[in-house]
Amino acid sequence: MELQWPLILFTTFVAWSAGLFGAQGAAALAGEGKRAQMPALVTSAVLLVVGGIAVFFHLEHWERIFNGFGNPTSGITQELVCVVAVAVLMVVMFVMLRKSAEDEAAPACPTWLAVCAIAAAAVLVLVTGHSYMMAARPAWDSVLGPLSLLGAAVAMGPLTFAVIEAVRDEAVGKCVALAALAGSVANAVLAAAYLFAMEAAGDSYTDVGYYFDPTHPTAGMADVAALSPMAGESVAMVAVAVIAAIVPIAAAVLGKRSGNWKLWGAVGAACAVVGAVALRMAFYSVGASVYLFY
Repeated sequence: MELQWPLILFTTFVAWSAGLFGAQGAAALAGEGKRAQMPALVTSAVLLVVGGIAVFFHLEHWERIFNGFGNPTSGITQELVCVVAVAVLMVVMFVMLRKSAEDEAAPACPTWLAVCAIAAAAVLVLVTGHSYMMAARPAWDSVLGPLSLLGAAVAMGPLTFAVIEAVRDEAVGKCVALAALAGSVANAVLAAAYLFAMEAAGDSYTDVGYYFDPTHPTAGMADVAALSPMAGESVAMVAVAVIAAIVPIAAAVLGKRSGNWKLWGAVGAACAVVGAVALRMAFYSVGASVYLFY
């Protein structure tokens, strides 16, 4: 299947935005990174806008996008609802941060808002990933798809927040450092698991059968080997995805040990973004439909 770059960028930037917004909430709950909250919020909002703009380039007639919102069960409608909910929370967060700036002793935001930020960020990522789950495309029809996108979010978000803290001359707290490491490990595990799931999905094509053609009675309806993420052009994408998912783990460890989050946080966040993009590239390269058999 042809790579759909607008959707690759949309899912990556939305996950990055949500991950950073969720990291803000976690830091606020732990009483960490108060000076980093506002720049992190602005960054998260910008990432969300960039992702939203990217998705419009996927539509030949973008002005008709509102026609799809009439169906509440459609993926695009559910994504819009979640994006709007997160955007509203961002506005509320902005107001609360402005108020807390007047009092150094006051928390960055109320506990309920921090919890809502984490929950809404997670739901947004999962709903975005769930939109691509469809029985017609076996390699996509796995819960590991949304979970791998969530894994990317929990790696990119805390690492980016750690960089912002360091830039703001603020010590990176234990909560953020732990979230960066744990999120990076989760990202690597979920990315690897999803790659294996995509590889196993090849059996769905071989089980269906072949063309009934007297001149080519044994000719397969699809080149199943080409639909493997471990073959052809997909190999390079998979290699980049795996390496880029492992590097953030090392970066988080080195950042915690050295305290140099400006360097290692940036390296880890950049590699997590690259890994997320590469995994989505592999995702599209094996996204053939079984409907061609019918």
